Amino acid sequence: MAVRYRNQILPDGMRGGRLADIKRKMSRTREIEGIESRLQSIALDVSQHFAANFKGTGLKGQLAAPSKRAAIQLKKLMDTFGLVTTEVVISPPEMRESDDEIDEADDDLVRSFWRKMMDRYSGEEAYNKSIVEQFKGPGDPDIIIVVDKLLTGFDAPRNTVLYLARKLKEHGLLQAIARVNRVFDDEDAPEKPFGFIIDYNGILKDLGEALASYDALENFEDAEIAQSVVAIREEAEKLPGAHAALLDIFKSVSNTFDAEAYARLLAEEDVRAEFYRHLSAFSRTFMIALASPSFVENAKPSELQRWQNDLKRFTSLRASVSLRYAERVDWKDYEKRIRQLLDRHVNAGEVVQLVEPLNIFDDIAIDERRAEKQETDASIADTIAHQLTRSIEEKWDEDPIFFEKFSKLIRETIDDFHKGRIEELTYLAKIRGIRDKVQQREDDGDSPPERLHEDSHATVFWGLARRDLVSAGLDDPELAADIALEISTIITKRRKVGWQNDRDIENAIRNDIDDFFFEELRDKRGLMVDPKILDTVVDDVLASARVRMAQ
Repeated sequence: MAVRYRNQILPDGMRGGRLADIKRKMSRTREIEGIESRLQSIALDVSQHFAANFKGTGLKGQLAAPSKRAAIQLKKLMDTFGLVTTEVVISPPEMRESDDEIDEADDDLVRSFWRKMMDRYSGEEAYNKSIVEQFKGPGDPDIIIVVDKLLTGFDAPRNTVLYLARKLKEHGLLQAIARVNRVFDDEDAPEKPFGFIIDYNGILKDLGEALASYDALENFEDAEIAQSVVAIREEAEKLPGAHAALLDIFKSVSNTFDAEAYARLLAEEDVRAEFYRHLSAFSRTFMIALASPSFVENAKPSELQRWQNDLKRFTSLRASVSLRYAERVDWKDYEKRIRQLLDRHVNAGEVVQLVEPLNIFDDIAIDERRAEKQETDASIADTIAHQLTRSIEEKWDEDPIFFEKFSKLIRETIDDFHKGRIEELTYLAKIRGIRDKVQQREDDGDSPPERLHEDSHATVFWGLARRDLVSAGLDDPELAADIALEISTIITKRRKVGWQNDRDIENAIRNDIDDFFFEELRDKRGLMVDPKILDTVVDDVLASARVRMAQ
C-alpha cells in the first residue's frame, strides 16, 4: 500500500513519525525561504535594482541568503541574468554558520561548489581572503552572497546595499546593518550618504525590538535610535521640498530659459554657495528616491520628468558658473552623484554644450567665442575677471604690491558692471585692459630706482619696504631701495635648497638683517626707525622671498 503526499508516492514506512519529521523540516523558515521560485524572483530583483542604482559606481552590495544551497542557487541565477557580477562566501559543508542553519553536509550542490572553490584557491583561507579583497576594491564582484559569514565583523566601506533574503534577529540584524553603514570616501566613486537595506523577509518591522534589546545602545535616547534607520519613502517625500528650495534661489528671474540671468544671479559667492548646497540636497534626495521602485511607479510622469530636466539644467548651470567665476569648489559632495544620476536616469533629448574652458590670454579664442555668440560679452568678461583674480591670488606673494593694486582694479570693475554703472562692452574692454597690464607687468605707479632693475627680487622687496616705511611716515624711495638690495643679498648668501622651511637658516637671515638695520641705519645714518616697523618689513619681505627665492 502507498500513500500520496503532495503528488509524490511514499512507501508505507514514511507514514506517521517520519512523515511528521519531513513536514517539520520542510516547513522550517529556511526551507520556505529557499523555494526555487522565490529565489528566482529575488535574484532578478536584486540584479535589476543593483544594476539600475549602483552598477559601475565602485559601490558594492551584499546579499544574505537563507542557506548555503540557496546562496549557490542565487549566484547561478544572477549569473544567468548577466546584469551584475557575484561571488559566494560560505563555510565548509560540514560546518554550520549559525545555530538555526539546516544541516547541509550531505547536499551535493554545496559539496560540489566547495570542492570547486578549494581547487581554485587551494584552501579555505585563500578562498575567503581573495574574494574579500576583490570585494573591497573597485572591480568585480558587484555583490557578495553570504549566509551568516561576513555579516558581522566585516569592514568593507564600499559595501553600500544589503539585500536581506533570510531572517536575522536582534544582534545579528544590527551587525548586518552596520556592514553597509561604514563611511566611504573615494574620488572615483559617488558619495555614499546612506547604507541601503532591501528587505525581502519583513525583518525590519522587528527592528524596534532589536534596537531596544541591544545592550550597546542602552545609553542612547529613543529618539536618537529611531533616527538611525529611515525608510526610503520618508526620504523620497522630501524631494518636492528640496526641488522647491532649489528653484526658490532663482525666484527673481522671470524667464526660466534665460541662462544668462541665472548666471548673473550667482555672481555673489554667498549666493553660489547656497545654490551648491541646495543642488546637493536635491540630487541626494533624488538619488535615494530613485532607488525605490514604488517611488518611480507612483510618481507622476510629468513631475518625474521635470525633476530630471531640472537636475540636468542646474548641473549645466553649475558647470558654467564654476568656469565663469573661476571657482575652486570641492565637488566631491555631489558631483559624482549627479553624474551617476544623469547617466542612469536622465535621457538626453539633445546634445547639451557646456561652456568650454577659456584661455583668458587668447584674444583670438575670445573673439571667436564672441562672434559665435556662444556667450554674452558679460559672461566672457566675468570669466576673464575671475580667472585673472584666481591667477593673481596664486602669485600674490611673488609681488604683493603689484597684485594688490590690480586685484582692487578688478573688483572695482566687476562692481561697476553689476551695479549698472558700465555696459557690457565697456566691462569687457576694461577687464581685457587690466589683464594685459597684469600679463606684461605694467604699472602706472611709481617706478623703483634704476639701480634695482637688475635685481627682480629687490624690485619687489622695494615695494614692500616702501609701503611699510610710508605707513610710519617715512617716504624715502632710496632708503627702501637700500633695504631691498641688502635683504636680497643676505637671502641669496644664506639660502640653500629647502631654506624656506629651515628655522635655523631663517633665524640666521633675520640676524643678518637686524645687524644691517642697527649698524647701517641707526649707527651710520642716525635713522631711528620704530623696530616694529622694521620687523614688519622683514616679515613681509621674507613671505615674498619664500616664494620668489624658493630654489
